[in-house]
Amino acid sequence: MWIGDEKIMNLNYDDVANKWNEVFKNSAQDVPKSPLTGVEVFDKGLSWCCSNADTVLDFGCGSGTMLFLCALNGVKHNIGIDISSEAVRKADIKKVQIKNADFKFITGGIEKLELIESASMDAVILSNTIDNLYPEDAERLMEHVYRILKNKGRVFIKLNPFITEEDIKKYKLKKADGYLLDDGLPLWNNTNDQWSIFFEKRFKIYKYDEIIYKQYNLCNRLYLLEK
Repeated sequence: MWIGDEKIMNLNYDDVANKWNEVFKNSAQDVPKSPLTGVEVFDKGLSWCCSNADTVLDFGCGSGTMLFLCALNGVKHNIGIDISSEAVRKADIKKVQIKNADFKFITGGIEKLELIESASMDAVILSNTIDNLYPEDAERLMEHVYRILKNKGRVFIKLNPFITEEDIKKYKLKKADGYLLDDGLPLWNNTNDQWSIFFEKRFKIYKYDEIIYKQYNLCNRLYLLEK
């Protein structure tokens, strides 16, 4: 399932890694106690992704919360990859609180996926991750996801809210190149149609839904994919 243990960083995202190191430096060390978060669409989507899954990979895992939820949903073997070394350090501290499952947390970027065997994973999670990548890296990521998934494998993709032209002006966001955004969120203004076309190059879209976080007045986009 996992080959080697080299430590390689993706230099294109150093500023992003440094930002998240600061975020996770003082983050809480508690873990979920239940597989349910109270957000129905999210919980049903994750339950579907974990159904009959023994191995799950979370790319952009942060300090491990999604994988801890996967373990509480019955997944035994969990791998997390994140460019933030501080997030991985926190995940390693927290993982001992979850019993009856094993975890491997890795510091690194897309290059780490090259070390995962083909057709070795039952499910992959990309939570608020792929829309933070530049297009060429988003392509590389999905190529690896397709490769490492078993036949009929499942993908849980949560995207940040769509950013309109008004939002770009309101929050004084920078455009890096054409429609791409700077500041660590290049693909946030991709439309649902653009994402659907992108995902359907390799996967079947099982379901699209929207996750509403009422307390933050925020909507995330959810794609459930099948290989």
